[in-house]
Amino acid sequence: MTAAPELYEIYERSNEAVTQEFDVRLPLVEGALPEGLRGVLFRNGPGRLELYGHRYGHLFDGDGHINRFAFDGRGVTYRNRYVRTREFLAEESARRILFRNFGTNIPGGLLKNLLRTRFKNVANTSVVHHGGKLLALWEAGWPHHLDADNLDTLARDDLGGSLHNPGSLVERLVAPELPFSAHPRVCPTTGELFNFGLAATGTRSRLCLYRVDAGGRAAAPEFIDLPGGYFIHDFVLTARHRVFFLTPTAFDLPRMLLGLSPPVQTMRQVPGPTQILVVDRHGTGHRRTETSACFIFHFPNGYEDASGTIVVDGYRMERFPDLNPRPDRPEEHVKPYLTRYRIDPGGSVREDPLTDHTGELGTIRPDRISLHHRYAWSIGSAPGRKAPFSTGLLKVDCDRTATTFRDFGPDLTGEPVFVPRPGGSDEDDGWLLSLHYVDAERACHLLVLDARDLATVARLRLPHATPLGFHGTFVAAPAA
Repeated sequence: MTAAPELYEIYERSNEAVTQEFDVRLPLVEGALPEGLRGVLFRNGPGRLELYGHRYGHLFDGDGHINRFAFDGRGVTYRNRYVRTREFLAEESARRILFRNFGTNIPGGLLKNLLRTRFKNVANTSVVHHGGKLLALWEAGWPHHLDADNLDTLARDDLGGSLHNPGSLVERLVAPELPFSAHPRVCPTTGELFNFGLAATGTRSRLCLYRVDAGGRAAAPEFIDLPGGYFIHDFVLTARHRVFFLTPTAFDLPRMLLGLSPPVQTMRQVPGPTQILVVDRHGTGHRRTETSACFIFHFPNGYEDASGTIVVDGYRMERFPDLNPRPDRPEEHVKPYLTRYRIDPGGSVREDPLTDHTGELGTIRPDRISLHHRYAWSIGSAPGRKAPFSTGLLKVDCDRTATTFRDFGPDLTGEPVFVPRPGGSDEDDGWLLSLHYVDAERACHLLVLDARDLATVARLRLPHATPLGFHGTFVAAPAA
C-alpha cells in the first residue's frame, strides 16, 4: 500500500487556524445522546500553526486552544477559547513572533535567538481538572488556571509555590521556573495527582517529581539527577512505583543555546539502549534496567502483577519521529505499535507487541490507572498504511492481544476519551468521545461511540473546523 497524497492535503486542511470563538448548541446529525452521559469534555491542542504570515516550524508550537463540550441530558453546548498566556497576549499585541519555541526560532537570524533560553509556554498539550481547578498544561513550563465554565485564562499557576526552582543561583537565573509536564496521573484509590518535569542543567538533567493531594495541595517537589539530556513526554504510575523510559534521544545543547537551531532540529539518536528508571511511588529511591533502543511518546497505563513484575504498555517507535510529514518521503515516517513491557523484580525486561495495527494517543478506563487494565483505546490505522495519519479508532484487548478496528477514512480521527457508563460493571462498558475532521464539510464532528464495539451512538456537528489537538479529559457531573 502506498502513501496517499490526498491524506496529506486533508491533514493540512484539518490544521487550518481557528479564527472564531463560539458559544453554541451543537446540532445532532446522527443517533441519540445516551441519557447517562452527563458532564463536560475538555480538549486541548494547537489552534493555529502560523502567526501573522509566519508559519510555525512544528506541530508542537501552535497556540493552545481549548474545546469545551457540555453534556446536560438535553444536548451538547460547545465553547472554544484560546489560552491567553502572557506570551500569546504579547505576540497578539506585537502582531509578530517574539519568543522561541520547540520548532521555531524568532525570525531575524542568529542575533535574535542567541542565548534566548526563555521559550514560549504555548499551554497546548493537555488539560486536567484536579482539586477544583481546570489547568491547561505544557510540559516545559507552568500550567495555566482556566475558568471551567467560560474558559477565561485566570492565572499562571505555581501550585502554591512548588514550581519555583530551588536550585543554585545560576540555575535560578537560567530557569527560575520548574517544568510541570502535560501527562499527570491521578490515582483512583487515593485521589492524588502525580506528575514530573524534566529540567536541563547543562550536561545533566534533573527529573522533578510532584505529588498533589486530592484537595489540590502540592507537596514539595523531589529531584533525581540524571546524566546527560533526555526528552521524556510521559510516564507510568503503578501501585508502588513511577516508571520513566529514558530513550536514547538527546538535544545538541550548544547549537540550541547559541540560537543556531530550535530544539527539535537539534534532536538526535544517540548510541545505546533505552534505560528504564523505576522510582518509588513516594520518595526518590530508584533502580535502573534496560531494554532495546526505541522512542515512546505515550503510555496508556502500567501496573504490578501478583509476582511483583511491572507491566507497562506503550506505543513503541524505532526512533524519534518526524512530526512534519511529507508525502515525498514516506520512508521517514516511524510507526508506533502498542507494546507490552514486563519488568521483573530482578531487572530483566521482556517486550511483546500487542497488535499489528499502528496506534497512538491511547486511553484506558480512568479508574484503572495504576491497576490492571484489560482494554486500551487509541487512534489507529490498518496494517500496511504508509501515510502517517490516523483515520480510525482502535480497541486492543491487552490480555488476549485481540484488536477491534474501525476505519472512518478519509475522515481524520482525534484522541478518544473513555467515559464509564453509570452503573456499568464491565471495564469496557462506556462511551468513547472523539473529534473527527470531516473534509467533505470542512468541519469537525464530535462522535459518541460504544466503547465495546466502536459503533456510533451519536454524532454532532461543530460550526467550524478545529485542529484535532492532542489530549483531553472528561469531568463527570456534578463535579463539572
